[in-house]
Amino acid sequence: MQPGSTSCGADGRGWLCRACDRGEAQGGDKGEGCSILKIRLGILVSLLLLITFPYEGHSKAGPDEVITRLKSTYSDVKDLTADFTQKSIIIGFGEKVYKGRMYLKKPKMVRWDYSNPAKQNIFIKDEKVILYMPEEKQAIVQNLTNHPDAEPAMGLLSNIETWEEQFTITGGDVIGNVINLTLLPKSMLLFDKALVEVDKETFYISKLTLFEKSGNMVSFNFSGIKTNSSLRDKLFDFRIPKGVEVLEY
Repeated sequence: MQPGSTSCGADGRGWLCRACDRGEAQGGDKGEGCSILKIRLGILVSLLLLITFPYEGHSKAGPDEVITRLKSTYSDVKDLTADFTQKSIIIGFGEKVYKGRMYLKKPKMVRWDYSNPAKQNIFIKDEKVILYMPEEKQAIVQNLTNHPDAEPAMGLLSNIETWEEQFTITGGDVIGNVINLTLLPKSMLLFDKALVEVDKETFYISKLTLFEKSGNMVSFNFSGIKTNSSLRDKLFDFRIPKGVEVLEY
């Protein structure tokens, strides 16, 4: 099957996926979830693998202090589950809101289950990314090893120490209940910046906002976070249902 055999949307869910045939989201009704999967999802899941530790309540915590504490906590996290609400502002499509649940397991297993307004699943395991769209009866498979530019982002998933190598990190201001950090990519050209909000009481990441050079923006609010729940590897396996068309890139 050739890449041009399906269309990929750019309406918000597609923010998590790579465009199948030319590297940017395409308009259309079919296959709404396929725009720039490899880099964006890698960055996102790596940021989410930063969980909780005590915070003494300073009016400002230097970014070095915050990162040091995140590293300490991250070393003890084996897996993570969280509910999410995604708000996307995509040029030409306005604002879209999606809800679902995500699962992470070290070193590099990820699953996103979108439940509202439409069902969709994204799996990352064994250097493969699978986007399953049950309504379209399609599964899109991508091999991450074919895309060297995705490796730094995927490295963030398994090793938080690379944050300081991949990003210029500023902030640490405490506003209300959250600590704010700004991450400026040093080498990734897709994003202008990422804003991270950390709950100052629990030190969970409560919100993540990503800004693209194109002017698009997406934010994720996280709740119900659970860690070290002994998630099984088979949760991240995708078995192709009968009648589903598989597209490989």
